[in-house]
Amino acid sequence: MENNNKTKISQYLANNIAYYRKKMSLTQLELATKLNYSDKSISKWERGDGVPDIFVLKELSLFFGVTVDQLISKRS
Repeated sequence: MENNNKTKISQYLANNIAYYRKKMSLTQLELATKLNYSDKSISKWERGDGVPDIFVLKELSLFFGVTVDQLISKRS
């Protein structure tokens, strides 16, 4: 995959995690607690400084009620 595409997908994911978390009126700490992760991890993902592994992506998609594809794609 081209590096530019990786950057775009990472940014879409970062934006979507923040969007769906806020849509559920959760703080980063509350989401972290529900997923058994640290709020620092959530913050890092939302800044685009890192991405969760595939197992966590699946867990996030189930928690938010969206597909993994929706998490890594631009919202329209």
